[in-house]
Parts: sequence; C-alpha cells; structure tokens
Amino acid sequence: MLRKYLTGFTAPSSYDKVVQLACKPKATLPKAKYLDPIIAATWDSGALHEVCVALSSRFYDPNATVVFKALIVLHTMIRNGNREGVLRSGSETLQLSHVSTRNYDHTSPAHLQNYAAYLDSRIQVYRNLEHDVIRMQSDARATLAMNNMSPLRRGETRVGRKLRSMTVEEGLLRETRAVQRMVDALVACRFYLDDLEDPLVLTALKMLVQDLPILLEAENEGVLNLLERFFDMSHVDATEALTIYHNFCTTIELAIEYLGVARKQQFLLNVLIPNLKHPPISLGGALQEYLDDPAFEQNRIEYRINKDAARRGTWSWDSQPTHTRPSF
Repeated sequence: MLRKYLTGFTAPSSYDKVVQLACKPKATLPKAKYLDPIIAATWDSGALHEVCVALSSRFYDPNATVVFKALIVLHTMIRNGNREGVLRSGSETLQLSHVSTRNYDHTSPAHLQNYAAYLDSRIQVYRNLEHDVIRMQSDARATLAMNNMSPLRRGETRVGRKLRSMTVEEGLLRETRAVQRMVDALVACRFYLDDLEDPLVLTALKMLVQDLPILLEAENEGVLNLLERFFDMSHVDATEALTIYHNFCTTIELAIEYLGVARKQQFLLNVLIPNLKHPPISLGGALQEYLDDPAFEQNRIEYRINKDAARRGTWSWDSQPTHTRPSF
C-alpha cells in the first residue's frame, strides 16, 4: 500500500493524496505509512512545498476532525522533520489564522483554534527571528549533556549567545518577547479539559507538553539576562523589560497549572514533566520603584560608573547606592 502512494512521489498529486489519507475524517491518528513519507519530504524543499500546499487545503475543510489531524501532521513535521524547513515553508504557504476564525460544529475540540494559533506563532516567530527557539534550546541541552557542562556555562552554547548573553542592542527584548508569545499561545491550548480518550486530543496534548518546558527554559534564559542588564538600560527599555518580567510571572503561574494537570495524566502521556518554581514576585515592586525614581538617569550613570569600577577591581557593594542594587 505504501509503495503505491510513494510511486512517482515527485508529483504534487501524490503528496496531496498522502496528506489527504493522513487527514481522513476519522477520529484516529494518522497512520505511520502516511506520516513517514510526509516527514521524509521535509528534507527536500520542493517536496516540502507541495506537502504544505496539500496541508493548506485541509485547513479549509468544513470537518473539524480533518483540520485537527492536519494540525497534528504539521506539529509532527515540525518536531520530527526538518524544523527550519517546515517553519520557513509554512510561513510562505500556510494560513493558520484562518483556522482561528472558523466556526465548527459541536464535534470540534474546544481548543482547536488555540492549537492552530500556537503553531502559527511558531511559524511567525521563525519568520521574524529566522531560527527556531525550541531547536536552539534543544541543541543547547544536548551540548550540555554531551560535554557534562554546568548550566552556569550556558553562555558557551549556541542558545547562550542568543538569549542568555545577547545584549539589548542585539535584540534581547525582541527575542524574549517572541518566546513569550509562543508560551502564551501554548498554555491557551488546554486540551486536558477535553476528552483524553480521544487519541487526537491526547497526541496534541503530548506534543504540547513536550514543547512547553523547552520554551519556558528559553524564556527564563531571556528574562534572567534582562534582569542582569536592567540597571544599565534606558528608561524605555527598562520599562519594557519590567513588562516582560511581569508577563513571565503570569506565564509561570499558568504553566505550573498546565503541567500540574498534565502530570495527573502522565501515565497516558508517557512524558517526563518537570516541576516549576515560582519567580520572586516581590522583585517587580523594587524594579518599578527604581523606574519611578525622578533621579533615574543619575542612578543609571552611577550604576555604570560602579560597574566599570568593578571591572577594574576597585568596586565593592558598600560603594553601590542602595537604590541601584539588584535584589535578585
């Protein structure tokens, strides 16, 4: 049967046929004999484009099950195939925002549109940043594990250069906001409130639970970097950094709830779910007080002078003004 669908597989109609079979309107998972050639196609730009064109038409299908399966196929392509290629081709071909505006019948999962919005956020962030955050963070994890490297040395990894040690001038605020948008979109996909006996719902939830800790780790890297650079920022940048920090605190609350509920279904999901810690909420008040100080610019200059002195080895905490001492 598989050979039949792979014969002449360079033809667009062949890809369309396989995608159509993978997204049949039945509440069953796409079969491996359809997914395997789709995943293989992600490594060939021409074939990938044809797969995305075929998928795109599925997102306009009036049957919610077809749309849901098409989203699962896309998510699987991102996770198991050529991620950058899929995200790049998707930004040119797929119109997932259309899914978020559709009205389906009572058989559609309550969070189908949210799922589409999350995958769309992955595509849009890739378009803006030109790299996949999850891929970079996964690569960093692998590098740390392979080299038995301490987390304190993350700056030596690729992702460390992007989020943990990049400067505001290099786009730290922009990239951290982008990660935050993806996390916010993911935690809105509350499939755990749907029927977990539905294999489609369970599969989507499993992939989301696998994505979430990696995205949170990336967001945490960015927020820590922002906090360390906070007292060196302009008032405009520091204000935006504080907004990102407040949003991060809210996101963590939602993520703790999300993973907590998922942990109760761990025997079904078969995914290792980490424990998250709440960030120090009180820090926000101290940072806001620093921003509101009429002598903000003078304090910033003093901080820079003391920082330069520290680099020369002539600085101590006793010489640091109280209002500019970071409390984290």
